[in-house]
Amino acid sequence: EAVLEEKGEKPQALPECAVDLTVAASIPDRYVPDPGQRMDLYRRIARIRTSEDGDDMTDELIDRYGDPPRQVNNLISVALLRDRAARQGIGEISQKNGSLLFAAPKFDLRRVGALCGLEHYKNRLLFSAGEKPYLALRLRSKDDALRCAEKLIADLEFIHTQEEEKNGNEIGH
Repeated sequence: EAVLEEKGEKPQALPECAVDLTVAASIPDRYVPDPGQRMDLYRRIARIRTSEDGDDMTDELIDRYGDPPRQVNNLISVALLRDRAARQGIGEISQKNGSLLFAAPKFDLRRVGALCGLEHYKNRLLFSAGEKPYLALRLRSKDDALRCAEKLIADLEFIHTQEEEKNGNEIGH
């Protein structure tokens, strides 16, 4: 960012994604008793952008406090999900009435079509192109909302990569 500012260019604002899932994602008092340390960890976890950052944070937590409970691991997973989803243009992920809702200002309809065409989303994924476009993924009773959200974002990333490779091949020929 500093280099861009020196060149007189504005640093690109990183996209943001809000995630509101009914999963336990917190740092329990019994795991990190000091409130100041907990707040610092919340801030640092919120800044996680890569799986390497997440692994480093997990290693640090293990060194300082022992094995993290599931809700701490979930908190790190949510931070990673927020970043990955934002990079795919998703502005909000929420859980309502047995479904996951993935909202975005705009969707690439080819990617949505490819996603809806995947077998594991058959009769479960709905696209709404209303005023606030969104994808709705109906959850099954045994589904873990966080894992389902991660899977859908991974599928969007895969479709995006396939499109880039296809476009690169078309340009090269």
